[in-house]
Amino acid sequence: MKKRILAALLALGCALLVFTGCGSKKDTTPKDYTQIIHDAREAEDNDYYMIFSPAEDGKFIAQYGYSASYPADDLNDEIQNMLLPLLDLPEGSYTDLAASLSAMMVQSYGVAIVKPAEGKTQEVVDAMDAYIQNQQQTMEHYLEDQYQIAAAAKVATVPTGEVVMVCCENSDAVMNAIKTALAA
Repeated sequence: MKKRILAALLALGCALLVFTGCGSKKDTTPKDYTQIIHDAREAEDNDYYMIFSPAEDGKFIAQYGYSASYPADDLNDEIQNMLLPLLDLPEGSYTDLAASLSAMMVQSYGVAIVKPAEGKTQEVVDAMDAYIQNQQQTMEHYLEDQYQIAAAAKVATVPTGEVVMVCCENSDAVMNAIKTALAA
């Protein structure tokens, strides 16, 4: 009788372990980084700055801002040749991203969410830090208001693994909104 009770308890314990393992399955649905950036920032920024991200065909696409006024190939060329180099992300360092940057030398503006490739988180963090340092150095003795924006910029690796860079007005609010959306 004791052996049967013990066997039943062991079977119940094994079943609980199996069901517990099933319940902790990670959500593998990819996040829409473009929408997260859009929702985190001011409407005026959405009207002015496009948000770009890689497409499945290896080219880049963009939404919002001035992106609608460009033919797709011209837009891809601008992103590949002008905007993406500003982030200076090493080849193969990320698996996904969405970013919105100003290429104008009179504005400190950049917001990015980057999903690092495995083992490449520090490379991505270093690239984002370098972007901010460049903005700070460029604006330090040039435009005081833009320097203050760059000085308040932030880079963070969030619990879901993405590296987030925010260099814009109201950077604390934008960073918090992005972190909240990524955690959802």
